[in-house]
Amino acid sequence: MVAGLSKPPSASAQAAGATSPAFAAVPQFTTGRSAPRTLGAVANLSTCNPGPARLKVGTRDVFLDLPLRRVAAKINNPTDQTTDELELRTYSGCLTSPLIDARPGETLHIALHNELDPNDPTCGATPAPYLQLPVGVGCFNTTNFHSHGLHVSPSGNSDNVLRTMPPAAAPYPITIAIPKDHPAGTFWYHAHMHGSTAVGVSSGDEGVLVVRGTRDWAHRASNNGIVDVDTILHGADQVPFTDTVFLLQQIAYGCFWQPSASPSPGAVTGPYDNLITDKGLYTTAQSQLNNPPPQANARWTCAYASAQPGKITKGVVENFQSQLFSPTIWDTNGRFTSINGVVQPTITVPAGAIQRWRFVHGGIHDTINLQVLRVTPLAAAANGARTSLVSRLAGKTRLQQAAILKSVCVATPGAVVPQLEIAVDGLTRTKINTVRLAQPGISALVPPAASNYLQPGYRSDVLVAFPAVGDYCLLDQAAPPGERVIVNPKTGGTTGAGGNGPSIPQLLAYVHVQGGTPIQGDVATYIKNALYAGNPALPPAVRAGLRSGDLTAFAPFTELAPPHPQLSPAPTAYFQISGSIQPNAFGVNGQAYSPGTIQPALIRQLGTTDDWDVAVLPTPGPSPGHAEPHIFHIHINPFEIMDVQKITYVNGKIVKRSIFDPATGKCNALAAADAQHLADQYCGLHHVFRDTLFIQNGYDVTLRTQYVRYTGEFVLHCHILDHEDAGMMANVMIAVDRLHPPPPVKSAMSGHTMSQHR
Repeated sequence: MVAGLSKPPSASAQAAGATSPAFAAVPQFTTGRSAPRTLGAVANLSTCNPGPARLKVGTRDVFLDLPLRRVAAKINNPTDQTTDELELRTYSGCLTSPLIDARPGETLHIALHNELDPNDPTCGATPAPYLQLPVGVGCFNTTNFHSHGLHVSPSGNSDNVLRTMPPAAAPYPITIAIPKDHPAGTFWYHAHMHGSTAVGVSSGDEGVLVVRGTRDWAHRASNNGIVDVDTILHGADQVPFTDTVFLLQQIAYGCFWQPSASPSPGAVTGPYDNLITDKGLYTTAQSQLNNPPPQANARWTCAYASAQPGKITKGVVENFQSQLFSPTIWDTNGRFTSINGVVQPTITVPAGAIQRWRFVHGGIHDTINLQVLRVTPLAAAANGARTSLVSRLAGKTRLQQAAILKSVCVATPGAVVPQLEIAVDGLTRTKINTVRLAQPGISALVPPAASNYLQPGYRSDVLVAFPAVGDYCLLDQAAPPGERVIVNPKTGGTTGAGGNGPSIPQLLAYVHVQGGTPIQGDVATYIKNALYAGNPALPPAVRAGLRSGDLTAFAPFTELAPPHPQLSPAPTAYFQISGSIQPNAFGVNGQAYSPGTIQPALIRQLGTTDDWDVAVLPTPGPSPGHAEPHIFHIHINPFEIMDVQKITYVNGKIVKRSIFDPATGKCNALAAADAQHLADQYCGLHHVFRDTLFIQNGYDVTLRTQYVRYTGEFVLHCHILDHEDAGMMANVMIAVDRLHPPPPVKSAMSGHTMSQHR
């Protein structure tokens, strides 16, 4: 008999000694710069060693080393009350890769050392047969580097995801020149090698990149009129608000049973073929069945016993088919969304202290519906004693925890702590978006249970303050129905194919508020008044605007002028999963990804402005109108959300109607009447700039962008990253003369395509 890696303690022991790990800060390179005020010590110090950030004297050159290795790491497992041993591909030995701290005008010189094994069984013309990899996916030890959201060159050694970086003795040079006029904000970086992007990111091959701004109002003339919002985020004492990064990761690690010999004569069994679940082994072959067994929706574990000789691996991300390639995998595998490498940590903050929280969704699949809620007092036991929420949740699965969370982390107007969103995708908004529940005096069109909707790739900078001492939940709220179903705009019928796992809340972190000064009155008003009081030197009109949430003076973009004219053909990004996309079921504009190929409509011209049409196309077949939602992301140039139209069918004809009120930009009655709450995620995004956007089935989105400064070739793709690996990506070229463009880049990226549906 073979035991698992760890044995969970008894239920009574779990409850009696339950504790929550402390919040961990993201790892940082050692540098002479003063670090921001932040929360927590770094997790996994034994293996995490980012090294120095070397600043060349007299220049604005920063030199960094990023070694990519297969390293031992650890993560706490609340269900089993253990620490799971992992073996993942990560930077610097850190489960959360180190923070890159940059300034406008600096040049980052990154030496990427790919120290992974060159003997990669997932790579080559004929990958190891036991892996049964979908065609086009593989080369897991090959990487490259994407600085997600930065407006920098896409060519040469810069943010060029068409480069290929297999394991090598010498480092790969990456040189990213950040323009002097670049917006300050929250960005991130991650692996982006087509075919292995999802494996890399879900292993922890990702980190946060913050561009910090010191351009204040007094020096705006010498800074081309730029004023960074960073310079006003302080109180009357001029002490900056605590600035904390939350990298939300969905590390899809699983443990595999590796028998010493093939189970039967002629059988082929590889090291990562048998994923261990609490319902038995889940094999790669089973994952490809049209009607997979119960193990397909079972909780993953690292405990397994067998009379057959063999061993259990550490927690790894190695089997694309079994671990990643499913729209419901994060609902059913039992893993928890972690924050900076820790699951369900405890954050301790004082009452009344205003803090800047930078959220980065670094997962590849699941929406995070972020809410901050006051904990309802737990019921006392028969003997009058009260247990903590930590003890109540200890030793329980996510599904079991959800039943408790529904009763103690309840979204009521008095319990929800508002999030004042000042920036999305690294770009300061023109107006603060206050994420809160509907209250008296707020328009009835506001969704009744508003969350801060974070899709994979999103960033959201919020100001928060806790009104009183006590315990709070940082919660991933249960998804609204629209995130779990596909609505047929022709019939109004629904199906669960868009993600039909359990729609349940998940606790991301405990927030313990102690000390400080309680807030009297409305928290959002308190924060805005603090911004007003802390910035007496601003012009009166600009300062007064802070009380109403007006950030126009600090936003890098306001509104783009329309195309003059719109160059034809106009650019489109139509996502579709369809057998008609040959030879690949996943594609953009009806074509699977093909390295070295650029669709004519995706060759655009420097110095022009375009309006893009972005939508999800229905799947052809007996039930037209059904489609899985996707996430649009484009590199290099951000876009302005001009309109979101709901698609309906009237007398068999397509009718598109805007969900925005043209006068106010707020969601209108059409959006409010949506029983599925599909439009909730778009409310508050009219004329907002970002680089990543969720595209829901049954909606058509118009995005405006302009091409300045950079020519070259880059990509757009679905940021459900297993979709990108499967072919839902397209090359884009910006040329000086789009009618006479240079030849496409001959990328060394995999030319294989995928031949099966998911």
